Amino acid sequence: MKQTLNQEHLQVNLSNKILQVRLVISGVIILSLGIACMRYSMQGTDPFVTMNIGIAQSLQVNFGTVQMIANVILLLVMIRYARSMIHLGTFLGVFTVGYLADFMFSYIQQIPYSTVTIICFCAFGLLACCFGAALYMSGDLGIAPYDAFGLIIETKLHVKIPFRWIRIISDCICVIIGFVLGAPIGVGTLITAFCTGPLITYFRTLINQRIKERTKCTVVV
Repeated sequence: MKQTLNQEHLQVNLSNKILQVRLVISGVIILSLGIACMRYSMQGTDPFVTMNIGIAQSLQVNFGTVQMIANVILLLVMIRYARSMIHLGTFLGVFTVGYLADFMFSYIQQIPYSTVTIICFCAFGLLACCFGAALYMSGDLGIAPYDAFGLIIETKLHVKIPFRWIRIISDCICVIIGFVLGAPIGVGTLITAFCTGPLITYFRTLINQRIKERTKCTVVV
């Protein structure tokens, strides 16, 4: 009886781990698609991506390469101060998002520009970025280096500044760097700044509800 319960427990754990990996991988793919769509719209993206686009344009290199290098630098900070935050999702975010976004953008940019396509791709890109980020975070397999950066400053370096203000400051710095280096700044940048948090929270709530329902069904079975 005890052996049977242990086997069932292992099966449930394995099923949960597989679900976590699927959530993270799906999140990375959808997030990359969202970035590619927002790049196509030329209306701006989130602050960190905006900075990396500006650097890529000024150095005339691929966005994916700059995104990876910037994430690796922040990953080194995580290794020094917050190793517990590093997991599979962290590495997938560091080494795949930028290049996947480049790959998808190479096809999307072939679509003719018009006011309608710009609006549609900007709106869809924002939703995709938020939904992808929500999936990625719900997988609970590590945290993205840029997201960890503010937490490290607040908790590990004992800076007496709340996380939200650290994030606002870092976001502003990224946007300024991107703007100076020629990255597109537009309505998408503003919408991202004000809507990303609420949308990710909304999507995470829906996703976590589905996960709980699935877990209950698995336990019952």
